[in-house]
This record gives sequence, structure tokens and C-alpha cells, in this order.
Amino acid sequence: MGLLCKGGVTDSLNELRLKRFHAQVTDNKTAIHPRNLPPTSSSTKFHSLRVYHQVQEWMGNSLPPEEWGWRIQDGHFIPIHSDQDPAPQFLLELVRCKCKSGCSTMRCPCRRQGLDCTLACLECRGACANMCSHHQDDSKDIE
Repeated sequence: MGLLCKGGVTDSLNELRLKRFHAQVTDNKTAIHPRNLPPTSSSTKFHSLRVYHQVQEWMGNSLPPEEWGWRIQDGHFIPIHSDQDPAPQFLLELVRCKCKSGCSTMRCPCRRQGLDCTLACLECRGACANMCSHHQDDSKDIE
């Protein structure tokens, strides 16, 4: 996998994902989409379990799906994609914007990534339309 993702032979999936994330954060011209990152070791594990389960079903061997990458929700089997966050929290917080118009549209990189604007944002400093309620609650305490 390391060679496919432009990494070294001994690099783990998580190391490759971290390297790719760093490279994308450095380039402020593009949004960071998790689908463009290598898979995490956790998502790869669950995918492999589901593939093995499917092959066993085709071969006529019945295995309990809940032990092979599936969970039951509302009577349906739902794939477990991962049991980890897509990236460490400190990396997710590196996303910042330079919006000058209040961060109210999807043009805001923070909003596009599903993140709240923070003090790291260059123009709004987290005081914009894309701030969560606990930021608003904190400002009321200061007044």
C-alpha cells in the first residue's frame, strides 16, 4: 500500500494518511477531502472483515455478520466503516479560512469541511456565522 500512496515500503496506512493530510493542509488553494486521503488502518480492517464475510457466504459458510464488520440498525445490516476519527483532532483544527464575508456560505473552507471557525481563522477569528453555540455561550459569559 505504501508504494500506491507515494510512501515508503514500511510506512503504515495511518502514517501515509497523516503525510497526505499535511501536504493538503500546506496547499491552501484546495479543500481537504477525506476521500482523497489513504484509508485508515481501522477502515481497512473493517473493509477486509466485510470482504472475508462475503467470500465465506459465497462459499456457503454462514458466519455471524456482527463479528465481521457489520452492525444491525433498524433491522438492516450497516457496514462499520471505522472505529477511529478520520484524523487526530489537532489536525482537524488546522483548517482555517480567510473569509471576509461572514462565513455564511459553502465558500468558507471551515464550513465546507463541517468545522466551526476558530481563533485561527485569519479574518473572522471565529466571530462569524459559522461558529458553534458554545462559542456564543462563552462570549455571553465574558460580557
